[in-house]
Amino acid sequence: MRTYLKPLSLVAMLGAALIITGCCSTTTAKSPGRSAPAASKPKTTQTAPAAKPAPVVAEAPRPAARPAGGYGPSHATFEEGGIKYVRGSMAFPTGLRESSGLLLEKVVPAEVLVGKPFSYEYRVINLTDYTITDVTVMDKVTDNFSVSDSAPKADSVNGGVATWKVGQLGPRETKTIKVTGSASTEGTITTCGWATYSPILCEPIKVVKPAIELVKTMPAQVTQCDPIPVKLVVRNSGSSPLTNVRVTDTLPSGLTTDAGQSSASFDAGTLAPGQSKEFTFTAKAARTGSFTNPAKATSAQGVEAESQAAVKVVKPVLEIACAVPAEKSAAGLRFTEFIGRPFEVCWTVSNKGDAPSAGTTITVPVPAGLTFRSATEGGSNAGGSVTWNVGSLAPGASKRVCATFSGANGGNYAFNASAKGACAEPVNTACSVMIQGVNAVLVEVVDDPDPIQVGEMTTFTIKVTNQGGGLDLLDVAVTATFPAELEPSAASNNGVVNGKTVTWPTVRSLPLKQTLTYTVKGKGLSLGDARLKVDVTTQLRQTPITELESTTVY
Repeated sequence: MRTYLKPLSLVAMLGAALIITGCCSTTTAKSPGRSAPAASKPKTTQTAPAAKPAPVVAEAPRPAARPAGGYGPSHATFEEGGIKYVRGSMAFPTGLRESSGLLLEKVVPAEVLVGKPFSYEYRVINLTDYTITDVTVMDKVTDNFSVSDSAPKADSVNGGVATWKVGQLGPRETKTIKVTGSASTEGTITTCGWATYSPILCEPIKVVKPAIELVKTMPAQVTQCDPIPVKLVVRNSGSSPLTNVRVTDTLPSGLTTDAGQSSASFDAGTLAPGQSKEFTFTAKAARTGSFTNPAKATSAQGVEAESQAAVKVVKPVLEIACAVPAEKSAAGLRFTEFIGRPFEVCWTVSNKGDAPSAGTTITVPVPAGLTFRSATEGGSNAGGSVTWNVGSLAPGASKRVCATFSGANGGNYAFNASAKGACAEPVNTACSVMIQGVNAVLVEVVDDPDPIQVGEMTTFTIKVTNQGGGLDLLDVAVTATFPAELEPSAASNNGVVNGKTVTWPTVRSLPLKQTLTYTVKGKGLSLGDARLKVDVTTQLRQTPITELESTTVY
């Protein structure tokens, strides 16, 4: 009984029937158990034994014999390696090669030995320049043939028919099926094959999808005085062209374009699939803070995209403070230093902002009347000002610098310092130093004439001079006290005579090197060495400066 092995992959086509009959022959095959030769290389002959062998090409050979009208299978015999073979072919579905799409070609040995394995082959060929589908090859063999193998395996065996579902054949493509088995009895084995396929008409319809992408980038942080570069990249991420593509970036409050506008808009035109365009502009910040906003891309196809970026705007904020030496006090006055003595003034600059202050400098003009002596931290005096180059001052950092000065004259000296840095608003501070002079008062008293007789008059001239220290003499008070031998009379400068005492009105200020001059007359009353006492006080000298003038009365 004939059996097929379990189903294998198959080779396809559609068709009609092909029947090839093997007959006994007196010719002895040298190797009856050999497989059928590949159809591409055998030598072929017509039924006449003297025909010259010819190699088989990729396409099936032109039939040697065909019934009238050209319909039906063709057959040819050939010999290879001393073994005779029969090749048959059939076109499907019409039976005519010229009007069919599939050709089934079969090669079998003309004669085999009982019980010895042998092979036969099918070649299924697409005759067209197009792909054909659902190709199926069927093979039916008489019961005296026992199948041992097939390559590929048959997909099914049902009712003695083995079926190979070849599937799809490309233009002019060929696939081969090889069946191996043996004859169980002496006689004739008949194997019949046919093929079917499905013609198919296909028309592609391209389905596309519009899609758009937008990427916005800005630096993560900038200082307020720096420009903010903004980059917008729009890309067609779909499979269809996009038209009338526009990109708009509406800036948040506090940001504008460098032209002062609140938004930037760009026309990207038409974008092919995968195409992108880049747009850039520069923004500027009116204040510090964090800013986030989305940009938007639109198109005529209705697809749109958004992309947002954030930027933090920071700024250095400088502060400057001044420190002078501790005040001193004397005679109710408060002052910083005495004339001629050096003193130090210091300034501290601090960055209270959230960005470094690059190129920070401190400048202090030297007040007129003071002499610059030295400075810390590399400060230099040029053009009447002391300048320090502090460099970059980080947020929260501070720097202290000092300078030493001296003054030859007393007075109140103001220091107006300023500090500035990159992207930082200039700041100022003011402080003052009071330089106090040391009072130097000269009191002179002269009598003329001297000596005098009892009853005669002499004139006393009193001079008070501010002779040094650099300060005005304040609240100058002069009093003259006459002895018993003398009697005061008329006094100048609104002097008031009260008994033996003459008092002049207090002078509010006596400038440096200036002199107050008073006169008063005295009359001799009795013999003796008379002594006129003159007392002078100032605001800083409450203990009187006393001057005595001797006058002889005889």
